[in-house]
Amino acid sequence: MRDFLLEIGCEDIPASYVPPAVSQLKGEAAKRLKELRVDYGDIYATGTPRRLVLIIKGLAAAQKSEVDVITGPPVSKSFSEDGTPTKAAIGFAKSHGLRVDDLEKIQTERGQYLGFKKRQRSQRTQSLLKREIPGVLASLKFPKTMRWEEGGTKFARPIRWIVCLYGDSPVRFDFAGVKSGSVSFYVPWISPAKIRIRSSERYLETMTKKGIIVDQNERETRIKQLCGRAAKRLGLTIIEDPGLFKELTFMLENPHAFVGDFPEKYLSLPPEVVITAMKTHQRYLALRGKRKALVPKFVAFTEGKPQNPLGVKKGNERVLGARLEDAYFYWQEDLKRGIDGLSSMLESIVFIEKLGTLKDKAARLESLMLFLNGTSGVARPVPERGIKRVAILAKADLASEMVKDGKEFTLLEGLIGSHYASASGEDDQIVSAIREQYNPRSPADALPESPLGTYLTIADRIDTVCGCFLSGLVPTGSGDPYGLRRLSNGLLRVIEQNPLVPLDELIDRAVSSYVAQGLTDGQSAQETTALLREFFTTRCDAFLSEKGFPYDIVRAVTRVAWPFPGKAVERCHGIEKLRGNEAFERLIIGVKRVGNILGADDKIYGVDWETLEKAFFSFEPLYGDIRFDTGLFEESMERLLYDAVSEKISKIAASDRKGDFDGVLKLLSELGPPIDAYFDAVLVNCENPAIRINRIHFLACTFAIFSRFADFSCIVEEGASTTQ
Repeated sequence: MRDFLLEIGCEDIPASYVPPAVSQLKGEAAKRLKELRVDYGDIYATGTPRRLVLIIKGLAAAQKSEVDVITGPPVSKSFSEDGTPTKAAIGFAKSHGLRVDDLEKIQTERGQYLGFKKRQRSQRTQSLLKREIPGVLASLKFPKTMRWEEGGTKFARPIRWIVCLYGDSPVRFDFAGVKSGSVSFYVPWISPAKIRIRSSERYLETMTKKGIIVDQNERETRIKQLCGRAAKRLGLTIIEDPGLFKELTFMLENPHAFVGDFPEKYLSLPPEVVITAMKTHQRYLALRGKRKALVPKFVAFTEGKPQNPLGVKKGNERVLGARLEDAYFYWQEDLKRGIDGLSSMLESIVFIEKLGTLKDKAARLESLMLFLNGTSGVARPVPERGIKRVAILAKADLASEMVKDGKEFTLLEGLIGSHYASASGEDDQIVSAIREQYNPRSPADALPESPLGTYLTIADRIDTVCGCFLSGLVPTGSGDPYGLRRLSNGLLRVIEQNPLVPLDELIDRAVSSYVAQGLTDGQSAQETTALLREFFTTRCDAFLSEKGFPYDIVRAVTRVAWPFPGKAVERCHGIEKLRGNEAFERLIIGVKRVGNILGADDKIYGVDWETLEKAFFSFEPLYGDIRFDTGLFEESMERLLYDAVSEKISKIAASDRKGDFDGVLKLLSELGPPIDAYFDAVLVNCENPAIRINRIHFLACTFAIFSRFADFSCIVEEGASTTQ
């Protein structure tokens, strides 16, 4: 056994392309080795901007030998009564170049069959590698590819060399017009210096001696160490940025750090602006002093040690200075206008085509936030004047020089607005809400903390999603240009923490706001509302599934509770805890028996407690003509189930109003035995139509109690499959 090495040398690959390519390379190699029956110890893959590397430790010299068992007709159909081979046996043997005498009886799970065993010829691993590696490379996928040679091969960037060794023996093949060998390079289009690789086992050691850190983890550690040392020498600390560290890791092979300076006047800019100017194009890291404030210095990296360090430092300082000067100009111009001046410009900025201006959006945000303030769902009520003010100012920075026109600072929307609001003397609550309005920006991002910020986040996201749907910008399997799934996922996270926010009512009000502004008609609004409910039900499904809840529980809960994601999470937890509990399992079976009797029109979801109590105690209609009369009960078990349900309705309602879902489930589970007894004794579909309808309506009313919380008929009993 020897180690195997594959190095694909390329022109600089974009940093974001490298990690996925490394993962694909490792996965495809493991898959093919398994298919080829070649043993190995471990697979290691790594990447730099100029090389993708695969090392397979302890790769066997040849395939494992394997015996194939080939079966033909059953023995019972292979011979006649006198032992003469049948046509089936003769034909099978002949098709494989054998005689019937060469076949044997083989016992299988299906019985005894006529067949033979064939030993597969074991091939040398080097021969297999020569054949398979081009296919492995061709299988790699990149966001964008290039063609650069006559054969038309597509790859992230042009391939300039290939090293391929098994032990110390080259594995020869051609790919993309390049012949494999044992010679690597530094940067061949800059320096012709070659690096001869003597053996695969010494590859990493050889490259390290030449100053190239091939291992990506080692390279990232090195970058962090260099940053830390540079900061420590100055008595400062680095402002760590995991994303930037990762990007630098795949931009450099031999990182060297230096410290640069910029004029102190730029520290009057918001810190986020300075850091963004450093990071977005230059990939510099910011430094802070003992008081956690930014200092006018930065850490930057070069590929290898520069021959003219001072010239490199001055050049980088000049580039950053130009970017900061632009930002300083934008900042000063925006401060002259003030937050109100910027806000007044929103009426000339289109929100989304056919959906009005940002001033129209501000009016819709105010309406939605006032609605939220009047519900018991979000934090605590806030003064209306705060809502009206933040609605006017929330999007003001979209008119600013700093944010507009897709500059690198555009991603700071909201943060920039909060600085302008603060500079204009706005209340701290207004400033915080403007700053928090886009949270969470990512799955790991914090949620808005202030009540006003929570209102604004919810209103902004629901308005955007509904508006896009009204414009026909509905996400598809191949595209979601406005990021509506991401927006909705963040919205569900916020609403989860405010479990009484009614998402269905929010949708209705958001769509109605567009109708009120004359931006859509009633017919389109009605059709779009149905699509939005379906969309959010699906997003709620995904939201709960990502939390690890089983699909059947998710389906049961979202059927009823999708408008309240916070309640949906609580209910999934409660049901999951009871899975396997004997009383709960009996309840599931009982509810399914009830559901199986009822038609689709008899299954009513989301009935309020007042209506349910009237249906059971005053015998008023539950819905339409669904009502029952205890005077039509004929069997004792009908009365028994009615008494059991009636006795628990008030208790279940009380637990529900307190938000005690565990208590609700406990009370519901106690109804399992009387439901079982009912079905054992009562024939629901009896001949008497009046009795039959009364029994169906009674069961429909009973089902409505359970369906307030979940569609329990979707839940798979313990031990059964939960596959979708």
